[in-house]
Amino acid sequence: MKKIKLFLLSFCLFFAVPMVISQTAEVPSEIISALNEGAAGQLSGYLNANVELVIGNQNDVFSKQQATGIIADFFRKNRVNSFQLLHKGNKEAASFVIGTLKTSSGSYRLYVLTRKNEIQQLRIEPTND
Repeated sequence: MKKIKLFLLSFCLFFAVPMVISQTAEVPSEIISALNEGAAGQLSGYLNANVELVIGNQNDVFSKQQATGIIADFFRKNRVNSFQLLHKGNKEAASFVIGTLKTSSGSYRLYVLTRKNEIQQLRIEPTND
């Protein structure tokens, strides 16, 4: 009877620990650093194979390569001064950050959604400031 209880306890822990870890996932700090520096090349390493982008008049799902080009073009035209993190959260395997991206051409509201440390969605939209 003890062996059965031990087996059941081990079984539950084996499946419960990965679920707890996945629920506490956060957007990697390297993504935040890349945003702060306006480094499209660094962000590229975290992009999913297909990424939903909303940047300027670009609003679609793009391949990793296309998304990298669009992000690089945005950073080239809008030199980043700073990124201020306003809010972050997670639910199950997804995590997100919301912040203000201050550039040479103005301020933008930025939203990043990640799953398994890969960027699934990136939105950079002008603020009303």
